[in-house]
Amino acid sequence: MEGKGKGKGLAMQFEIALFALTSATTMEGIRAEWYTIKVPDPECPPPSSSPNVTTIQKPLQPFSKVLLAWAYREHAVIGSRLYSFGGMNPDSEPFTNLDSPEFVRFLKVRSFDLSTPDDGWKPVATMTFPKRFQPPSVVLDDKLYVFGCVSASEVEAKGSGWMEVYDPDSNTWEPLPNPPPGFLFSPHFLAYYAAIDSKKQILIAQQESASLFATFYLYHVVDRCWTLLEPPKRKLRPLYPDPVRARRSTVVDNTIYWGFLLDGFVRVQSHNIDTDLYFHGRLDAKPIFEDGEFADEYSPKLPLLHVADQTFCLLTFTFFQQKMEEEDSDFDFEENGIIFLNCIVLDISLDPFKDEGKQKSKEDLHEICKYNFFGDSSKQLNISLVSVQKYPVRNGSFWLTDAVLLDRPTYMPMKKKPKLSHETSVMIKDNLRL
Repeated sequence: MEGKGKGKGLAMQFEIALFALTSATTMEGIRAEWYTIKVPDPECPPPSSSPNVTTIQKPLQPFSKVLLAWAYREHAVIGSRLYSFGGMNPDSEPFTNLDSPEFVRFLKVRSFDLSTPDDGWKPVATMTFPKRFQPPSVVLDDKLYVFGCVSASEVEAKGSGWMEVYDPDSNTWEPLPNPPPGFLFSPHFLAYYAAIDSKKQILIAQQESASLFATFYLYHVVDRCWTLLEPPKRKLRPLYPDPVRARRSTVVDNTIYWGFLLDGFVRVQSHNIDTDLYFHGRLDAKPIFEDGEFADEYSPKLPLLHVADQTFCLLTFTFFQQKMEEEDSDFDFEENGIIFLNCIVLDISLDPFKDEGKQKSKEDLHEICKYNFFGDSSKQLNISLVSVQKYPVRNGSFWLTDAVLLDRPTYMPMKKKPKLSHETSVMIKDNLRL
């Protein structure tokens, strides 16, 4: 990182790695690509319409292209290395039955060293429980923790392995003690999770069946033990739309943050772990949109990325209508529309005095009633727009599924055009040319 982000300005440059599927499933597999974007982008032209919004005319250029047999992947960053895991990789039979003995060979963990991009993806050590499919993960103290998505009977019998940790220095995986009795090993009950760097803890919130309550578990990395967060039974965000459920969450100063675009507003929620209070706020998205542009609220919802201090980044898609007539029901976006990837940089902070002595407007009351925020949890977050960078993407063939913040200030582009390659248990380079 360069400098610090604070207030409404952005006195630093950061970089994000993106993972996208860029083709439908074929007999050869699914085409997947990785990209990076810088914020602020040195190729950004001066803002045209809005003082904070800039449109990049140059399409995103991938630094890696591969063929995958399965669409789902998880990613993590440690130092200069990007890790990809939790999905299958094609071999001679890319669509092997998931129940077959050969399934394990598809679940390899691979790393990509961004400082030597021409080396491509390379396999690292296999997990102790290698059949994890798209397991949740966090990075803490330069180690990768994955958990869940494994046979409950197997890990319960061994007393360890629901979570395991990867040490890149020794290239080894180690199973860790299981959560305490009463823990539900099914991934369907996972509400949210996050790494609490300041306390060297990993937080797991597990929902109680269909109720609005969850039990909060803490794994202590130093002591290698589990405890319950007091009070252990806490309310989840009541009745609020939750498109980022069971995805990575961001923790800043013991407060969890979520963000997404909904109903024409950028919405942010937070939960203070120490006080057990929820807060929310919203920002009108109209200044982000041009005439005829609207949000795609059905695309995958990515985690809110924390940049520095109170600066966050939200990634979302918008459509721009070029020729559509109101009565034209046969409008084809792939022929007449443009899709933009929006990198929205926000400043988010809690104003504890925001609602004191101020009568709420009808709009505020409607917001509280609609999403059931009452009492202390109706205190709002201050959200201000720092900048927006818009990138045109290929219509109908760009499905962004993951994004992670890189640990380095700059990305040196590859000297050569990336080659499309199959990934196998032994990396095969130059398998297919573009």
